[in-house]
Amino acid sequence: MKLYVDESGNTGETSSNDLKFNFYEQPYYVLAGILVDDELTEKLEKMVRNLCATYRLQGTELKAKNLYESKPRLIIDLIEYLVVNRVPIFMELMDKLYYLHIMIVDHFLIPVNSFPMNEDLILIRRIVASELGGFLNLKIYHGFIKTVKLYSNESLEDFYRVLIKHFEEIDAFMHKSFVEQTQAAYFERKFVDENQALKDFSPLPDENQKQRLIHLLPNYNAFSNMIFRTQFYVNEFANGKFDIAHDIQEQFSFIYQSALTKMKTFDFASLSENFAIGKKITRNIDENIELKFIDSKDSIYIQLADILSGVVMRFWKDFTERNEGKIKNYMPAIAKLCSPVVGPSNGINFVVPEFDYYKFMKRLNGI
Repeated sequence: MKLYVDESGNTGETSSNDLKFNFYEQPYYVLAGILVDDELTEKLEKMVRNLCATYRLQGTELKAKNLYESKPRLIIDLIEYLVVNRVPIFMELMDKLYYLHIMIVDHFLIPVNSFPMNEDLILIRRIVASELGGFLNLKIYHGFIKTVKLYSNESLEDFYRVLIKHFEEIDAFMHKSFVEQTQAAYFERKFVDENQALKDFSPLPDENQKQRLIHLLPNYNAFSNMIFRTQFYVNEFANGKFDIAHDIQEQFSFIYQSALTKMKTFDFASLSENFAIGKKITRNIDENIELKFIDSKDSIYIQLADILSGVVMRFWKDFTERNEGKIKNYMPAIAKLCSPVVGPSNGINFVVPEFDYYKFMKRLNGI
């Protein structure tokens, strides 16, 4: 088996210039993977040829950006075929601003290494992250990104002071209290080991093949979670092993390889054993999994992953912007992608604000 992976909305590490995010025009990131059994390859290739002929599609490469507006019926038929034929699909949908909120909550408000892990605290973090945008402004975001990139005790301590002052000025005393508790825990750790305190209380960067540090990259978390979910599915419902084929990523290939290597040795059991997430992702990664990067022009399966990622990214933007025509058109197909085959680990994993997810589920249940 092979997991074919592609992505949409990749703007790289989070940054801001003139107090404007680099993801302003692409606020969502979607990673999509389809798990293809060797026995299904011929059927999938025939299906794609038939769709292209039926809808008179010209060209050698299928791309979501060329089809979402012009040939929605082709996309809907494609998704229908994948679901009917029980092709496992794994997707990560990430709101980039919400991801930024998660990073701020997990390191400055309710740090993951300072409180005992439990389901209630996970829920509190999600709620605080979902509502955090109402308490921050672009100046604070810019300060956070700058602090992360400077990665020093001095910049970290300066940002504690900035956050505390900001929350006090807007009468957000609960958030102020969170930061003050985090600050106290940081200084307690710093008294013992200054370098370890910085490492424990700051978002850690990734390193590319040129040893350049990449900060606040949502791709890493999305990729890791997808592989955990896929391994769970393979362990539970499909005997054998799987390898990974990802579209060529010159800038991030080293980071993905590093992520996979770390996952193979990561003791996830101690963290997930008593949590709901442990029912959706595995606690071990097959050490024999190989990750290769191939040109999408040479793989119809990578192109299928591109279509799925691009469609979901564009649909979510239409959904949040209340583009009713597109929502009605694509909602039945997106509903099928939420859980296309048996098992809890496949489908779309929504890393989005709670209120957006609630609105989506309400609309989904009303179909």
